[in-house]
Amino acid sequence: MKVIIAGHILGKGGIQSHLRWLAKALGDKGVETLVISLRGDKRPEDYSHTLQAFEESGARTYICTPDQSRNSFLDFGKIKRFLEVKNLIEEFLPDVYLAVGTGWNLFIPPLISQSKTRLVFHEVMSGVPSGYRDSRWCVRWYFDEVIGQSPNVAKTFAQCFGWNKPVQSLPAMPEPLEITASLPKPVHKIVELGTAKAAIFSRLAPHKQAFWLVQQWDLLKDFLGELHIHGSGLEEALIREYIKSQGIGDRVKCFGRYPEGQAYIDLLSSYDLTLLPTIGAEGAPLVLLESMACGVPFVAYGVGGISDYATNNPDVLVVPVKENEFISAVKQMAINLSQGEIDRIRLQQFYLQNYSWSVLKQSWLSYLCLQ
Repeated sequence: MKVIIAGHILGKGGIQSHLRWLAKALGDKGVETLVISLRGDKRPEDYSHTLQAFEESGARTYICTPDQSRNSFLDFGKIKRFLEVKNLIEEFLPDVYLAVGTGWNLFIPPLISQSKTRLVFHEVMSGVPSGYRDSRWCVRWYFDEVIGQSPNVAKTFAQCFGWNKPVQSLPAMPEPLEITASLPKPVHKIVELGTAKAAIFSRLAPHKQAFWLVQQWDLLKDFLGELHIHGSGLEEALIREYIKSQGIGDRVKCFGRYPEGQAYIDLLSSYDLTLLPTIGAEGAPLVLLESMACGVPFVAYGVGGISDYATNNPDVLVVPVKENEFISAVKQMAINLSQGEIDRIRLQQFYLQNYSWSVLKQSWLSYLCLQ
């Protein structure tokens, strides 16, 4: 069997992690895999370690040339890339073409190709269109199958894009921390009310609302001990300046970019809870899986597929997008921690039973009819 995975592999986000580990799952099964990536504004030479990881998995990678003009749909740069990807498909002759993410260059080439292949789209965003020019409208008319990153994402995509065929859900693959690092062995503990250490691990973009949360410190300080912000982005300078101007740096801290690998696991595991007040068009953020893998409970808004993380999972809190709801949920989580109602061992087991490498690998191979 031969599979093409089409998506953006240059970067360090959840989609990139998913594509890398999915390629490894296919490689372990002996599936001939070609990964076609759009370059965008990234330089391949800056991601040599990423390309090496795909190569070690047995996958070939092809980084398409960037568009020189983005002013219109039918410009020369786009047409050139359409043909570039089309030729790759016809030369490779895949049994499955799996598109992940967005971009006309992911969707148009297999439609104009003469290669007969099973066209599958994996929705790893929220399932909500970004307008009439959203490239995902192609999926409705020409693709054979759609998979949502979670049940809620799958349902939303079908409703918003008018997808009338059956739609399944299949999680994206996070970095399997249970095999790439040493996960902690959670222990039951009681955290006295007012002493809990909370953290955000996120890109500091406005829709992630890290700056908003820091501004709510007066409402949080009576039931949290400290609030730490880990990440970089547009709001980092604003957060640092606000902390300084309000004189709250003894309990609210911004550390910038956070580490990877075992250092990240050790850091994440040192917290009593993690927070994600995002109001963006999220799929199902992998950072929340990483928190669960370490046995650390989280509080989050229920946008996109986040609410599905709370299904049959009593050790996390997911609430509707209302300002008071999030603050109240953080308070409730602090109370739960102080009363010993959070079972960290159970939370880690929830991750291992539903989102671990072995579970998701089996699910993906079964879906692609490779098991």
